[in-house]
Amino acid sequence: MRSILTNRMVWVWAGVWVTTRALMVAEVGFWDDVSGPRLQDVNNYSTWSNQLATEHTIPAGEAWQYPPGAAFLMLLPRIGFGTYGESFVALMLLTDLVGLGLLALLGRRSGGNFTGVWVWLLGMPLLGALPLLRFDLVPAVIAIGALVVIHRRPRLFGALAGLGAAIKAWPIVLLFGEWEWRRLLRAALAALAVIALVFLASAIAFGDPLGFLGEQGNRGLQEEAVATVPWHLRELVTGEGPARAIHYGAWEITGSTADTVAGLLEWAMLAALAAAAAWWSYRARAIRGGREDLASAAVSLDFIFTVVLLLLVTSRVLSTQYMIWLLALAAVVLTAGSPRFARPAWLAIGATILTTSVFGSAENSLVRNLTLLVATVDASAGMVSLLRPLRRANERLTQPAPTRPVSLDADKTIRHSP
Repeated sequence: MRSILTNRMVWVWAGVWVTTRALMVAEVGFWDDVSGPRLQDVNNYSTWSNQLATEHTIPAGEAWQYPPGAAFLMLLPRIGFGTYGESFVALMLLTDLVGLGLLALLGRRSGGNFTGVWVWLLGMPLLGALPLLRFDLVPAVIAIGALVVIHRRPRLFGALAGLGAAIKAWPIVLLFGEWEWRRLLRAALAALAVIALVFLASAIAFGDPLGFLGEQGNRGLQEEAVATVPWHLRELVTGEGPARAIHYGAWEITGSTADTVAGLLEWAMLAALAAAAAWWSYRARAIRGGREDLASAAVSLDFIFTVVLLLLVTSRVLSTQYMIWLLALAAVVLTAGSPRFARPAWLAIGATILTTSVFGSAENSLVRNLTLLVATVDASAGMVSLLRPLRRANERLTQPAPTRPVSLDADKTIRHSP
């Protein structure tokens, strides 16, 4: 503890954190005596928490699209001090601080590389007050915690992945990072146990915990999705925006073409998961065949980052808060991943800069989505390139051994040269 308190860098981080987070809180409007705080979705969370606490049912309707762990999370601010909005923002600030601490721990283990700490400190404010007004920060920080212990403590790793998935489904893909069968089995069982526990508690407390699955399956092509690039490009050329309507609380592009693209994206996401599973299998076999370089935690972090990128660009939905996940994973990669993946990580961070100004701007939407697409292609190419040395090694092993040179002595007898 004394070494931490006497570390000058820790005090610099603390000062930057307090300054940037104060600016984020100010953007919420708690100190605005004229209009008051602008709590956005936190108002919905407050309404839902009332229903959860009084009626003991998970909210119905298209707006609720979350696993049941989110219901318990939304109840937590009710036991805090002040109003629901104040308690929620305080909870997110605490979560944000935990994320900073985890990245600092990861940086110390990585030989003093604290790039991810600075990405967290300075990158999160690029999203304005959004990280404090959505609960996506919680599963993102849980994911960072899981990645800190990957390959070290499989049960804790799996439990954290399961807890994150019980709040917002995406952290379940963290399990792709574990390649060793016994560790993977322990991690998967721990994840399954945590998810089952949360779902059971939700079923007892609130009733049906699976209703969110149907709501997610009915979503269309949200105008922020990467697949809307052709529509935004057309808008820039013709000046005519696409037909759109509010559906599931977000603007979606309407029309038969958009519906077709939304259907194709479901298959594209399945194809991305299949490709990830194939790469995972090939990696595991390569490691058993002697490729110890593929067994490092850095490769696992790169792989998880790439998988999440693939899922985001093939998703029908790309809400602004999803960039919180990507920012967290980019910070982890820049801290403890492979140098080859620094470029797609920085591209993802660059896309974050454009995210808060996407609404109403076809130019920003186009550039942001193209940046995400380039980052995904770059990261995917990097994952493929990791396997190339294995193929060259196999080629060398299958080539015939060269014959030794021979010479003729004076009496015409053939013998090998020494």
